Amino acid sequence: MKNTRAVTGILVTAVYIAIVVLSAYVHPLFLDVFILAVAVLGTYEMGNAVSKMMSPNIVALNMTAVGVGFGAFWFAQYFFRTYSAGLAGYMVALVVMILVTLIVTASSKKYVRGNAASTVLVMMYPGAILMFTMAMNYFIDVDGAFILASGATPYRSAAIGLQFIVPAFTDMFAYLVGSRLKGKKLAPKISPNKTISGAIGGLLGGLLAAGIVLLLTFLGVYYKVNICGLQLINDNWTVTIVVLLVLGLFGSVFDQLGDLLASYIKRQADIKDFSNLLPGHGGIIDRVDGFMLSGVFYYLFFAVLILI
Repeated sequence: MKNTRAVTGILVTAVYIAIVVLSAYVHPLFLDVFILAVAVLGTYEMGNAVSKMMSPNIVALNMTAVGVGFGAFWFAQYFFRTYSAGLAGYMVALVVMILVTLIVTASSKKYVRGNAASTVLVMMYPGAILMFTMAMNYFIDVDGAFILASGATPYRSAAIGLQFIVPAFTDMFAYLVGSRLKGKKLAPKISPNKTISGAIGGLLGGLLAAGIVLLLTFLGVYYKVNICGLQLINDNWTVTIVVLLVLGLFGSVFDQLGDLLASYIKRQADIKDFSNLLPGHGGIIDRVDGFMLSGVFYYLFFAVLILI
């Protein structure tokens, strides 16, 4: 079991690295396609879980919401080409799909209000939450007719670097420290296996991950090479160091909160994992539960920096 978990973990890490590299050096669409795949699979998994604890979701509407939402995101992003255009387009599409869900359930003899509630819940989690990670993929200065990775701002590079490394290191260190030190439980009614020592280990992992982003940034700036577009957040090294370390710490906090949220859902649905798609890790949502919530945090933080 441990070997299976390790092999799956290595493969997932390889996919993460490939997505970051391809979206940084080739085209942002590589990250978009990854998020789309996660959204489709995660929506299916979440629908199964929700159906075990409340009225079944309407699968056709949930899958339609994924397609319509992503289509609206890409249309708005490539038509208006501003930092937040895609996310705004998606939110409009989400509101429309929620209204469609309410109309369908209200006018149907087959469905009840519970079906509407479960369907909307699945639209929000994981679909809507994942869109924040996709949105920070477009912190790009557009010059010309196309949106290319070469126009990436320092915010995009830092946000995506932190988004992929911090959750991975948080989960790894939380598992390593928690399984060895054990001790008092963190939230026994939600996740009986999580410990306070593991949570602290996760925070240390987040700081280490931020340190890796800092190191890569330093190497890129010092040797004047492009390392996934990483640059100083501003012209001050001290500010960059402090900001990235703080982001590593808080990103770890949100990652662990996302993990607890997923554990709560599984407990309510009385399931161990969302699926068995990833041997030793469970399902897609089991793998990206914390990743999703940290993405919301990183997007909002860097969006505020852009505004000011």
